[in-house]
Amino acid sequence: MLRALPMKPARPTWSPVAATTKKKRPVAQSPGSLVHRGERRTPSIHIRLIRYNEEHSSETTFDTFPEEGLKTDGDFVTWLHFTGLHDVAELARIGGAFNISHLILEDILHTGSRSKIENHESEIFVVTKLVTIDEKENLIDVQHFSLLLLPGNTVLTFAESPTPAFDPVLERIRTSGGGRIRRFKADYLCWAILDMLVDNYLFVTDELDEAVIAMDERLQIDPAEVEVGELYALKRDINQFHRIIRPIREIAASLMRDNSSLTTVNSEPFFVDLHDHAIQAIEKTDDLRENSGSLREFYLSEMSNRMNEVMKVLTCFSTIFLPLTFIVGIYGMNFDNMPELSMRWAYPAVWGLFFVCAGGMFWLFRRMKWL
Repeated sequence: MLRALPMKPARPTWSPVAATTKKKRPVAQSPGSLVHRGERRTPSIHIRLIRYNEEHSSETTFDTFPEEGLKTDGDFVTWLHFTGLHDVAELARIGGAFNISHLILEDILHTGSRSKIENHESEIFVVTKLVTIDEKENLIDVQHFSLLLLPGNTVLTFAESPTPAFDPVLERIRTSGGGRIRRFKADYLCWAILDMLVDNYLFVTDELDEAVIAMDERLQIDPAEVEVGELYALKRDINQFHRIIRPIREIAASLMRDNSSLTTVNSEPFFVDLHDHAIQAIEKTDDLRENSGSLREFYLSEMSNRMNEVMKVLTCFSTIFLPLTFIVGIYGMNFDNMPELSMRWAYPAVWGLFFVCAGGMFWLFRRMKWL
């Protein structure tokens, strides 16, 4: 989508995979039908199970969901992270093991579904987008992300493809002592994951801001060196990013006001902070939309001014040659009795008149600063 990453001269752009994930929903499909709608973004699924409390933490990975299922322990926070939404059968097994509604599973599988939050007494379900920057490919990658907070201190997360975005949260869990994340319950883990998402939004917003600044500098130096397609692409990317992150404010506000048994008093201030960061990210994208629109208007204005300058120069030179054309037209007439035609000095005199007229008009236009 945009501008240059600090270490690369080319601006990042949207992932071509993420840009082609939209697929039409089959007509008259039964609600709750488990059909993956989107691109297959990883060759195989990956399941990571993290369990922890204040004293202990453990981490296990699976290629398939265990046949016997998973037993949750209220004394431990259980986080199951599932990667690879294309495998409907595995996702259905997880849904059966945790008694997840087919309507929720349908939203998890549909990568084009809108971001939202559903608060129920027995679960809190969040659908949103995970936005990261792939520094190797210089791309802004967008993938579908879902989160479920369940009773028994259980959190389920679902992503389309592997990403290092969760590493900071995992490192905090792995750290001996662990801080708040090891002392608090599963709702705090939900906050930590969503806060990571919003921090990535802010990071991408900063990258977009630098892209706008870089584009503005190029326009100030020489607008002719900027192609109008670059401006339209930048504005389109900012608008697309704004549409992606806009629902996070509603999600954060709902969690801030949530009074269910799944959230605790200890986490309330953190959800308030999450809401503040969400508003900050949206306000920044609003500013970026205005700035990108201003860049486009400035570009069009500069191009119009340059065209006016060119037209003014051409008009001035046309005006200079107008009296010369008039003189040539007079002496081009085929009359017999034109006394100047028989004079020896007539031809150089006409040329002298040409130079006087042209030089005088050129001096006048320069004096008036038209040239």
